[in-house]
Amino acid sequence: MPHRRSARLATWQLALFSTSGLGLWLSGTCWLLLHYYGQIEGEFGPEVNPAEPWMMKIHGLFLIAALLGIGGMFIAHIPKGWSQRHQRVAGVVLSGILGVLIISGYMLYYVGIEAVRAWTSVVHWFLGLSLPAIFTWHYVKARRSRKRKHK
Repeated sequence: MPHRRSARLATWQLALFSTSGLGLWLSGTCWLLLHYYGQIEGEFGPEVNPAEPWMMKIHGLFLIAALLGIGGMFIAHIPKGWSQRHQRVAGVVLSGILGVLIISGYMLYYVGIEAVRAWTSVVHWFLGLSLPAIFTWHYVKARRSRKRKHK
């Protein structure tokens, strides 16, 4: 259990982020692969793979947990972690990317203008694919910082 004054996440919070993040990343990656390389040959030519809509439903399911976790970050983790300057850049970058992913995901679902959807889609999948690397950067910096403090 983390100390109340610490920005360190509780075990359940790390589990929530790990599970929802992995679920989002895998379902998004599977959707991308199915969309661009998984079309099936139908009676009248190429058709959408039947698994593609299911990947979006799974993606949305994992998004619910991720949004709950992100909301919780604004209550304790971000305010308590703001004083840790060595982590600030990584945290701001991670938060910014999460914000753009949320907004672009909303736009993909609700904006009907195809020109907007085209560039929004590229931004969304590029940032989504890169998110594990950004999260790892933030996490590793925090672990290194804790190790330095305990020496």
